[in-house]
Amino acid sequence: GWATTPQHIYVASEDPTAIEKFKSHMPRNWHAYVSGPTYRTGMTHPTSSAGESKGMDGLESMGALLVALEANRYVLTTQSNWSRLINELRMSIVDPRCGDCTEMFDVRPGEY
Repeated sequence: GWATTPQHIYVASEDPTAIEKFKSHMPRNWHAYVSGPTYRTGMTHPTSSAGESKGMDGLESMGALLVALEANRYVLTTQSNWSRLINELRMSIVDPRCGDCTEMFDVRPGEY
């Protein structure tokens, strides 16, 4: 189970503190994969980031979705559109293929 077999956990967060706290407390058999919307230095709005990155931010987001679909456990916040999208993909694509083998933990911003 959780304590002995490898667990592949996708953590969707923009908060580096939350990611570090999660990683520092996880057992050795867990493998965490993280991503979140990225903004290049000086860019704080998705619209300006998309144009100025010449589409690289969108490509990185597509890559993050592919990585997310490889997990069997998810730490998401369903207050986030990104997390809701990942959760919908988890329920409609991953679970039907593996016999409902995934699990999702819904946390709120600031919850560690």
